[in-house]
Amino acid sequence: MGWKRALGLTLCAVALALVVWGLLNAKISVDLVESREISAKDLVPAVRPAEPKPVDVYLHGDGSIWVGDKRSSLDLLVGDIVAQAGSPDKELQRIFVHENVEVPHDVYRGVMDRINAAGWHRIELDTQRGDPGPAKGR
Repeated sequence: MGWKRALGLTLCAVALALVVWGLLNAKISVDLVESREISAKDLVPAVRPAEPKPVDVYLHGDGSIWVGDKRSSLDLLVGDIVAQAGSPDKELQRIFVHENVEVPHDVYRGVMDRINAAGWHRIELDTQRGDPGPAKGR
């Protein structure tokens, strides 16, 4: 055996001895079980309430406002939406605003301001040509 091989084996043996010494002298503590209190709420999965049916608000080109198939106005809008809403929870209730592209901006802005001021925030806008919704031809 040559001197290079002997030197290599010696260095490997020293490195292995240092690794073993380090593993044996290292302070390692592993907590396998974390203790915590379990309540009945942890055992029962969270139940999400069913999402209520959305309320449809239609804005026609002539400036008329409909909630569902009932004619409304800016003054009656919030009450009509509450009557059609499937849930009193305003965070859960969705409102679909279907707008004709020819609706005057002040009518659109007034409707959106009333809905936002009443506390609804889940509002979706559908813009289309022609009068939208079930109130066509009325």
